[in-house]
Amino acid sequence: MASQFRPLYRSLLVSVAIPLIIVQVLLRRGVPSIEALAIAAIFPFADALVDVVRARRVALVPGLSLFGILVGIGLAFVSSNASFAVARESVVTAIVGLAFLGSLATTKPLIFRFARQFAGAADPAEAARLDGYWELDGFRAAMRLMTLVWGVGLLAEAVARVVVAFTLPPATSTLVVPALSLAAFAGLIAWSFAYVRAMRRRAAARGLTTV
Repeated sequence: MASQFRPLYRSLLVSVAIPLIIVQVLLRRGVPSIEALAIAAIFPFADALVDVVRARRVALVPGLSLFGILVGIGLAFVSSNASFAVARESVVTAIVGLAFLGSLATTKPLIFRFARQFAGAADPAEAARLDGYWELDGFRAAMRLMTLVWGVGLLAEAVARVVVAFTLPPATSTLVVPALSLAAFAGLIAWSFAYVRAMRRRAAARGLTTV
């Protein structure tokens, strides 16, 4: 489990912790807000760029991250409004949230596709087992509900981030926005684990093999 979450820890360090510290230090030293945010954005930008170079293609999430950073910083300089730079990641979150919701209109929602991809990477037999579960009505309904919750949750987080970015001063919003994002993702992950455990208990009570 630790090895599976290691990329997440690195991303939180490079994309959240380090930029947050840099912004606060620069603001306290009198550096203008937009310039401070632009300097801090170098780290998440470089992290996303490294992911693209390693994959030798523009993957969805790193590509969206690069796009969001460039658009946010660019709009901040053009408009002289640092709020665009603070809210830059909202573009990525909103697009991913819409992708979750849009996948509900397809044959298989994103939550199931992700679960199958991760399971298949570890053990092809697990992917085949998930394909078998997909034939169960209850399992399909659960996957769609989880996809719906994640889509709505990500969109709500993106909207909240924009509101915070444009209503609070940069020195405050740069602290609140990461905390808001971490709380939103932690809440979605906690709900997902709790829901899966409830599914397993119900399946066990009915004498079914659990996921």
